[in-house]
Amino acid sequence: MIASADEQLAAVRAAVEANFPVQELWFQDGRPVFTIIPGPDDKARFLRLRRALSGLGLLPLLRRREGETVLLVIPKPPTGRVTWLLPAGLFAATLATTFLVGYFNSRGECVPDLLGPVQGGLAFSLSLMAILVCHEMGHKLVSIWRGIDASLPYFIPMPPLPGLSIGTLGAVIFTRTPAPNRDALVELGASGPIAGFLVAVPILVLGVRHSLVISHAAIVARGCPVVALPTPLLVDLLVRWLLHPPASADVIIHPMAFAGWVGLLVTALNLLPASMLDGGHVTRAVFGPRAHLILSYVAVAVGILLGYWVMALLILLMIRRGHPGPLDDISPATPVHQAAAAALAAIFILSAVPLATP
Repeated sequence: MIASADEQLAAVRAAVEANFPVQELWFQDGRPVFTIIPGPDDKARFLRLRRALSGLGLLPLLRRREGETVLLVIPKPPTGRVTWLLPAGLFAATLATTFLVGYFNSRGECVPDLLGPVQGGLAFSLSLMAILVCHEMGHKLVSIWRGIDASLPYFIPMPPLPGLSIGTLGAVIFTRTPAPNRDALVELGASGPIAGFLVAVPILVLGVRHSLVISHAAIVARGCPVVALPTPLLVDLLVRWLLHPPASADVIIHPMAFAGWVGLLVTALNLLPASMLDGGHVTRAVFGPRAHLILSYVAVAVGILLGYWVMALLILLMIRRGHPGPLDDISPATPVHQAAAAALAAIFILSAVPLATP
């Protein structure tokens, strides 16, 4: 155990010098700052240093300032307590609100030959929750693997409301420590959307296959209201491929297909390249802080064009917080991680739901 500040500084200096060639040691606000000589293996050296300093209750930060590479040492935030009661309660509440949405959408003669209200509620709720759980567990597993202190997911229930109701506003995970490097930040941001998308695709395929094609005249004759959902590119492709509906027909979507639709909407919202959203993590890792700020404002414009007015407003509020970046903000993301970022752009194109009317 370190008994004094001098002994702790000596231990920190020994750990830094064991991993990096140090040019100078100076202090900023009472904290040690090391000017180091960069090298090709800085990413691996930094990870070793991070492990060494963790035992001292400290975190290293690798930054470039005025043309020099500097390594700052800061206190490590206290490890967060794992609390199950609130996350479990919110999960149960979200199961209930999504079930109610599926139940109400499956009632009446206007949804013939699909499912009854109870079966429809279960099909919608369990399908949507599977997408959301896999999305959040993608983030959680990466945070465990990369040593990022992160909370359990907090699901956000949304009571059924008149009009288009989806029963949830998604879920959030709070991270208490930054990602160790840009690779890990890409993984943290990309893991959720990729996991959720991979689950949403088979759910959409099953849901579209069991949807009904019915003539528009028959719908009107029954006196049923026609609600035309804006559809993302992936849903359009699946409907054409699996159902081949004629121009004069309408498609009554199965509750599982509606769950997949909501899953794609959540994925697209999270992939906007802004602030602390999943897409914001990836753009911050691949392009750096300046491009991340510019792309955050681009995301506001994209959100407005697609009809995501509330999301655009939230992004404007989040931009003020900025993004802390990874601990090692110098070592670039690998080509594999850059390819993952490009794959996310393709997922966004397939998933984006244009809520705005032309």
